[in-house]
Amino acid sequence: MAAQSPILNTPSNGDECPNFCLDIETIAQRLDARGLTWRDYAGLFTDIKGLRGRKEITANGDASFFRDAEAGTLPDVAWLNSGFLEDEKSGHPPGSLCAAENYAVKVVNTVMNSPQWNSTALFLFWDDWGGFFDHVTPPIVERAADGTPFRYGFRVPCIVISPYARQGYVSHQLYSFVSILRYIENTFGLQPLTSRDAQANGMEDCFDYTQTPLTPIQLSERECS
Repeated sequence: MAAQSPILNTPSNGDECPNFCLDIETIAQRLDARGLTWRDYAGLFTDIKGLRGRKEITANGDASFFRDAEAGTLPDVAWLNSGFLEDEKSGHPPGSLCAAENYAVKVVNTVMNSPQWNSTALFLFWDDWGGFFDHVTPPIVERAADGTPFRYGFRVPCIVISPYARQGYVSHQLYSFVSILRYIENTFGLQPLTSRDAQANGMEDCFDYTQTPLTPIQLSERECS
């Protein structure tokens, strides 16, 4: 949301203002400045001082996400987080991977059947690599003043879903989470927040805006034992 990591660990008194606040600029303020709409359906922005009390922030608000998607009233940019260990939606141990997959299927099906499908780009990504082996060594991207290297973590999945997504395409570009910010900035003509998103690759290679828009498909949920 901000292309920076001002802290390494969230204090134990919670991650919401006023107990804990980060006084940093986010992509939401960039969108505000351009008169664009946004919505945080997961409460990810509850620790941002400059956004405290905004009606666009709804903690654990996936019910309103599904309602807005079905009605075709999603904003220009939206965030939806499955929630850490909440109702087994995230797939985080010891939760059910099957239940988490079914939740993702529900989200994707709802978006694909939304009246806004023809102008939608959905990025489905995970914040953990799952502990599985990765043969690619995470690259060093920054160094502290004393020379300590800061690396990306191991690779995580990211699936691009859109009527303009390139079918069967696997990108070989170097991406990070701030690449999502870069895509938003490129799409809406916004200025970068920090040097991190300014230098990040956008994800435009995943799209072909000249192709005939792809029609939605219906994904099936699994039977969880």
